[in-house]
Amino acid sequence: MLSLLKGAAAAALVLLAGTVSAELSPEEAIAKKLQAAQPNLIVQSATAVGSQGLYEVELTSGEVLYSTPDGEYFVYGSLFQASENGLENLTAKRTDSKRLSLLEALENKDLVVYPGKGEQKAVVSVFTDVDCGYCRKLHREIPRLNELGITVRYLAYPRAGVFSDQKRTKFTGSYKKLKSVWCDKDREAAMTKAKATGFIKDNLDCKAPIEAHLALGAQFGVRGTPAIILESGELLPGYLPADELAKKLGI
Repeated sequence: MLSLLKGAAAAALVLLAGTVSAELSPEEAIAKKLQAAQPNLIVQSATAVGSQGLYEVELTSGEVLYSTPDGEYFVYGSLFQASENGLENLTAKRTDSKRLSLLEALENKDLVVYPGKGEQKAVVSVFTDVDCGYCRKLHREIPRLNELGITVRYLAYPRAGVFSDQKRTKFTGSYKKLKSVWCDKDREAAMTKAKATGFIKDNLDCKAPIEAHLALGAQFGVRGTPAIILESGELLPGYLPADELAKKLGI
């Protein structure tokens, strides 16, 4: 969504979108200027950051910009606050908090869950795809993760998307595989088989939350698979060996 801005990450962008009425609130002015300058970027909220004359702008895509109150200047990148303890990444802190609230809304009945053995020491949620090589590699680590008391919860993230044609009538192979896993009576066994062989018989006659998980992945900031979400809301992109992940979790 922000491909036009990423080449100038953390650099100020002047948006010459015409005059905004002084009667507009900062939130309205920011939304109006951004919409006029780049219509595909839609403001979901604009919140003042302290008393510094700076607004944090969340887009409907889940991404964040920073803006002056009049919507003339925008910055894309992380915002840091200096203190005696060093620099605190306010953007990352806010993003983790948002992911945490999204995690709390998830129910195990909508996921593929591999419970930790004995005392549960941690829970990780993973956006996964059946045809992803590193997803398969991470899956082979699940017995060790479970042995360490770590529960693994899978969310579906078909990297090829849902439909393979513009008429939206043909599903992609990865979508069909993931939905077939979710429609199986034994999701855990079906996921393990699909990841081991790359094949699963089509079983699409259920209301699996694949599209919802894909949309949720965008809100989490997922860009590829596997994407590991810790209970704190922190996102770890990519594969990690079981013992390294356990160390990250303090186990």
